Amino acid sequence: MVKGRELRMLSTTGRSLLCLVTLDRDIRHISIQLAGKTDAKQRFVNLKSIEQIYVGEDVADDIELPVTSFSVTLVLEEGQAIAFELNDEEERDTFAMCMQMFVDGNRKDAERRKAKT
Repeated sequence: MVKGRELRMLSTTGRSLLCLVTLDRDIRHISIQLAGKTDAKQRFVNLKSIEQIYVGEDVADDIELPVTSFSVTLVLEEGQAIAFELNDEEERDTFAMCMQMFVDGNRKDAERRKAKT
């Protein structure tokens, strides 16, 4: 895993949890784990499964997370959403841009592999 970053993940209860978010070396998955708990269960998200990335408060109506202007929300294929709270607009925009680049890169790789078969 590439060295991660601690981010606040929003929950439907209105709380936020400090999580360590890391990217694997192949840039195919992110891992989310409660920060400071080395024995905490990790959640792996395949970047190809991210269908939509929302920036700020402008999210789909069915997303029930307490997003703010500093949020980045990842919507997965299954319809589940994960939202992170950043410190300011610049951090938010940089995180969203990087995530979008990683997601797009994974989609292109998948299309290339599919075309070869």
